[in-house]
Amino acid sequence: MKKLIMTTTLLCSAFALPFATAGDVPHVTKYADGMALAKTDSMPLWENTKLDLQHIADIHLETNDGYREFIEAFGLQQLVDINPDPHVVEINLEAREDYVEMIPGIPSKVYTYNGTVPGPLIRGTVGDTLIVHFTNNLPEPTTIHWHGLRLPADMDGSSMSQNPIPPGESFTYEFELKEASLFWYHPHVRSNEQVEKGLAGALLVSEKKESVDDFIHATEQKILVLDDVLLDEHGQVEAFFNGTMEEILLKKIDGRSGNTLLVNGREMPTLHVKSGVPVRWRMVNIANTRFMRVVVPGHELTRIGGDGGLLEAPIHDGEDVFLVPGQRADIMFVPKGKPGSELIVYWKDSARGRHTIDIMDNGMVMMGDDEMDGNYPDIPLMRLVFEKSHKPAKELMLPEQLRTIEPIDITGAAETTLTFNHSMPMADGTIKFLINGKTFSEVTSDDAPDAQVGEIQVWNLVNMTGGDHPFHLHGFFFQVLETLYKDKEGNVLKVVPAPQLENVDMVNLPSRNGPAGSVSITKIAIDFSPAEGLTGADIEAHGGVAVIEDADLAIGKRGRSGGWQFHCHILEHADTGMMSFVEVFQ
Repeated sequence: MKKLIMTTTLLCSAFALPFATAGDVPHVTKYADGMALAKTDSMPLWENTKLDLQHIADIHLETNDGYREFIEAFGLQQLVDINPDPHVVEINLEAREDYVEMIPGIPSKVYTYNGTVPGPLIRGTVGDTLIVHFTNNLPEPTTIHWHGLRLPADMDGSSMSQNPIPPGESFTYEFELKEASLFWYHPHVRSNEQVEKGLAGALLVSEKKESVDDFIHATEQKILVLDDVLLDEHGQVEAFFNGTMEEILLKKIDGRSGNTLLVNGREMPTLHVKSGVPVRWRMVNIANTRFMRVVVPGHELTRIGGDGGLLEAPIHDGEDVFLVPGQRADIMFVPKGKPGSELIVYWKDSARGRHTIDIMDNGMVMMGDDEMDGNYPDIPLMRLVFEKSHKPAKELMLPEQLRTIEPIDITGAAETTLTFNHSMPMADGTIKFLINGKTFSEVTSDDAPDAQVGEIQVWNLVNMTGGDHPFHLHGFFFQVLETLYKDKEGNVLKVVPAPQLENVDMVNLPSRNGPAGSVSITKIAIDFSPAEGLTGADIEAHGGVAVIEDADLAIGKRGRSGGWQFHCHILEHADTGMMSFVEVFQ
């Protein structure tokens, strides 16, 4: 038996709607008069309850064992679970063109999931089966990649695992949620364009009660989807190939940074917090290019999780948290401010190897270093408003150990070296981003690295360029071992030891620390074993794009994947060639 407990909280925006987990889901219908009707399938009490959207209620879910979890969407749409089975989350998702106000009063024509930017928050619990009936009503083909999830290869949604879904067609994704963490979903067809236009959303997989500390589980959670978008003077998403040749080349080399920063699809939203009451922020950076260093002035932020869920032990990060594109962070802190006062949370720049471009009269292209790299002005990201709390101020009561993570044993592991580089930019705006000297379209099965199911490998990720590259591997977690910097003669200049042990699907490959010929080498350990509950056949993937067969689980037909992709998650780099795949054999 589940029951809903309603406590009113003043929220800043009419876009902040309540939500709950699968099962007794409150459906909220907005009305033109600023009111809403909230109801569930099994609770007559809510049948005719209208809620002022400016004073929308927080929703708690309480089960008969007394377990209570605070959930709040902070402006994200919640999808309706159409399956009564408490262990199945079944939803309908549609990609379509629509108009969304990212800047108040200015409708922007964008790509949306179910009419919102970002897309709806999808929620489940470890062990649940997720079924997504997806329909593509865009004017172009698309897919959905489930970023960070360990799942069957034919459900990954990449261009190696699935044929693009044509306009007007549908596809059903179905897989079990294996790990607890914040993940996200986005297209893997023309990602640079489709994600920038709005196609991305968060997927939160909650821990089972017995697997997480009671204090952490009882702490108020907020989902924060961090993004930026490049808008033109009319408030519309700017086309990628727009501007002078220098500007186009710079977008390709540095990536496309937006001029409008967004949290949950809104510019400079307001978040109300209770002074002295701990909060838990689940954050994901979905920006094409922008590295997000989020600063909460005067507050001690403690990171408790990342890509692969909870860490082994809390990390005290000071007053900021850093996320490369595609990366996630799970942080906790205690808001401390005088009731009624405000605090600006802001974005702070990070050096990542930005460049300058100058096309000479003779057609030569000169690349230089951007002197402002790492020193661009701070940008306000969102506003915190402190509310009075009737509870005494608290400190974080976190255990010394959050969970146990087994280190990957690399004894005798085979090693693979992958180089990340780019061609010289040309005056006509062309440039190639390369892995092992080839663009993605040039990679064949003969070039791709391979692994046996269950094999452990060490990958040496060599960055030969003057810019950072956030590396993402599909389908598997890995552990970072160390990063080395070498000069052009091969001498080791510096060794950066591994950070705290963590399972991740993202790591930033730092730029070389010197002239051309010098490199950075990031060493990672990968276990090519299936997640618990999957088989070797589920993750087997080889043969390239020619072998792709779409799954049709309604008739019991599994698909065939041609490989697991890996790439730079600066999407302009990935779409310009910095992507490849690993073949996995049984």
